[in-house]
Amino acid sequence: MSISDQEYEEMKANARKRGRNLITVGLILVVAGLVLLVWGIVDVLNIDIESGLPFLWKMIVGGALSSIGIIPFGVGMYFYMASKMDKIAKFYSRATGPAMRYTTENVTDGFATGLQKHGMSLGGKETIKVKCRNCGYLESEDAEFCSKCGQSI
Repeated sequence: MSISDQEYEEMKANARKRGRNLITVGLILVVAGLVLLVWGIVDVLNIDIESGLPFLWKMIVGGALSSIGIIPFGVGMYFYMASKMDKIAKFYSRATGPAMRYTTENVTDGFATGLQKHGMSLGGKETIKVKCRNCGYLESEDAEFCSKCGQSI
């Protein structure tokens, strides 16, 4: 199943729009998380004896704000990285594509050579076989000796 150029361009535009939305939401969550995190840390470190709030209450509130701030920060970073995944995937496909192509070609050539040694073929080439006069084993026509009994053909 293939898609038309117009459908491809629409999909590409939608992906760009989703990426921008992910970046926006991600950055908002990162900033909100950092504000809560810093607010919580400052609240814990800024103990004002004259305010009337006990030390334990400040620790609980500051710790809760810091903990709550980590969640939107992490989610925001996830959204931001998700928006960059297509660029990362393109980079790796460009970087590893030639090596994969080279490896695939060499593996295929190796299989073809191995099959030809045993009288088989890859890709529709016919291999002509001759019968060994000594044991009757079918050997490829270019063999000088039988691979079963070792006699000359």
